[in-house]
Amino acid sequence: MRQQGLFGHPVVEENEVECIPYMGSKRKIANSLLNAIYRTVGDFDKIYDLFGGGGAFSVAALKAGHNVVYNEYNPAIADLMRHVMTGGEIPKTWISRERFFELIKGSDWRAGLALCCWSFGNNQKSYLFGCEVEPLKKLGHEIVVDSSDTAKKELETLLNMPLPDFKSREQFSSFFRKMNNRLDLQQLERLQQLERLQQLEQLEQLERLEQLEQLQQLEQLEQLEIKNASYSEVSIAPGAVIYCDPPYQGTVKYKAEIDHAAFWQWCRNQSAPVFISEYDAPADFKVVAEIQHRSTLSSANNAKTTTERLFWNGKYQNM
Repeated sequence: MRQQGLFGHPVVEENEVECIPYMGSKRKIANSLLNAIYRTVGDFDKIYDLFGGGGAFSVAALKAGHNVVYNEYNPAIADLMRHVMTGGEIPKTWISRERFFELIKGSDWRAGLALCCWSFGNNQKSYLFGCEVEPLKKLGHEIVVDSSDTAKKELETLLNMPLPDFKSREQFSSFFRKMNNRLDLQQLERLQQLERLQQLEQLEQLERLEQLEQLQQLEQLEQLEIKNASYSEVSIAPGAVIYCDPPYQGTVKYKAEIDHAAFWQWCRNQSAPVFISEYDAPADFKVVAEIQHRSTLSSANNAKTTTERLFWNGKYQNM
């Protein structure tokens, strides 16, 4: 919940928020963005998150006590958010490469689940694992999720070592990280085994599914209003604030692209304050915040430090 700051505007604690796993997620900086909006236009009731994606900004606004409209153009992602919000089951069944490409042809929450939890770098296009590593990851999944003794014995045979019982993804990952650090595994004749252990260090799909479960446990989520439309088709209520996190121009492309020139003109035409996350903007948009952070959920470089900018169209709430 937002508090009153020293300078009269609201303020929220700048911590990480729950969200759907998503490329370009704002989960680490959503509250920083919200504070920048407070510093610019003060307090408000309703906010529209028009490029909702993983919902990080919507969750931050919900936790701050706002009336939030989450809009996502991709129907599969919007339906996944609706499924999570209503307490739907989050299946942890293994999804193979073939099944992945079948699922993402759809537009329901199952397609959204595959896109967000089983795609490489959350790019919503390619399968999470390469052909060579997929069998190993499947074994790890069957051991942790299905508690399969057959899969465990197969992995023990493959690695030529006994394995403990794993009760969680964390225990599984911790064990293989420790094995990676054993000096005897650095010997040349055991290099292939070391590479296999490195491939098993993380079970990315389970980590993402656990993120969905954490989001589902958020009590405020049931208050979220969900829409599935183009940003320009959403009707904006008087006195509201608009936040946009569109696909960044010149970066990794999403499933749906936008006309950037038309988008900026739409922002100019709004009577409500519009805040836009981007790297660059036309000269008539003011920078109200610059936030450095490490890239997350990127298919290119997870260690890259980037500077996010929050731009503003110069408008205040029209009551």
